[in-house]
Amino acid sequence: MKTVAALSSLLLGIASVSAVPVTERDVQAPTEFDVTKFSANTIPHGTGAFISFDVAIPNTSVTTTCSYSDQSSVGDLPSVSMRPCDDPAVQWQFHQDPSQRGAEGHYRVVVTYTYDGTKRVGGFHEWPATDFPLEQYGAAFATFYRGTPDFVITNLS
Repeated sequence: MKTVAALSSLLLGIASVSAVPVTERDVQAPTEFDVTKFSANTIPHGTGAFISFDVAIPNTSVTTTCSYSDQSSVGDLPSVSMRPCDDPAVQWQFHQDPSQRGAEGHYRVVVTYTYDGTKRVGGFHEWPATDFPLEQYGAAFATFYRGTPDFVITNLS
């Protein structure tokens, strides 16, 4: 019995000395962001704006809501600077590109995701200004998103 105990101790000691440290596996960057329930509008007959959408990142457990609201916008949707979603690994921003001669600028949402500690990937989706019409409600005006609420961002880099 003493021989078995001595051999076990010896083998465990050798195993712990010669063990190779476990390294992190290389986490692959996502190839798309699935966006659902995108909505954006200002308030008719008042002040305020709302932008909201969900983001799911395939092959991860990440599903989060990104949202913004204010009590100061009148008529036009505001530019929203980079801000975290409910899951802070996902960030987003929203703005309208400057107008070009004869046409209104596109609207654009940018989404980024931080993964594997410090790696970051991002992409964007853009719409024509016609998807965000300024609509009249009596004497007031408001902007409403009238496009498809679900889309996939695949231009990640």
